[in-house]
Amino acid sequence: MLDAAGVAGALRRWVPLGATVAENWARERRILGVARGGATAYPAWQFDQAGLPIGAMRDVILSLRPVLDAEGMLAWLRAPCATLGGRAPCDALREDPEAVKAAARQRGAEPPRYSMAV
Repeated sequence: MLDAAGVAGALRRWVPLGATVAENWARERRILGVARGGATAYPAWQFDQAGLPIGAMRDVILSLRPVLDAEGMLAWLRAPCATLGGRAPCDALREDPEAVKAAARQRGAEPPRYSMAV
């Protein structure tokens, strides 16, 4: 997981107001950010080698948003997915983004799952 400064640093070039770039990308739904210890963390696997967001992430986020919050999306992206032959979506994101987007659309079309924690 990267913080906002880590995302800016991964760009490997000077970025004006670099620490806010991750926050802007998250607001635009280009990347996923999750709350961790009073800050927002960004999983590194959603960035390409140049430090830019993988294009498929926007579609994935928009597909999952109706049924999952950020923590739910993170859990779904890390879990084995039958639609992807048992691979986790985060592991398939770079090599097969279309399949990951299709799997996200499928999950997003399912009704929300609520836990019955007591």
